[in-house]
Amino acid sequence: MSSLKVIAATAVLLMSSSAFADIRVADTHNGAWVTITENGQPAANAKVSVANVPQQKDSYTTDERGRVFIPLTLESSRSIKYHATTESGKKSSRFAFHSTNK
Repeated sequence: MSSLKVIAATAVLLMSSSAFADIRVADTHNGAWVTITENGQPAANAKVSVANVPQQKDSYTTDERGRVFIPLTLESSRSIKYHATTESGKKSSRFAFHSTNK
């Protein structure tokens, strides 16, 4: 019976992970390069937003390589929450730490 539970849990994880886009963030001195992939491929025209930085505009759109630069003006180092939605509707979010000491 326990092996059936393991198989069911694995199937749920595999199906749920395919419903999400992948977000990678590269911190720079004055912002971040954000790369969105879907099924291992660049996600062009994905909408990316920053949730906890009030001065940011609503969203940014990735290029054909799935990349977008988001300018950040921070008073101190902190974690930033990124949200992404691909053209196919897959959503994902993640936190990334940004340092002002560069």
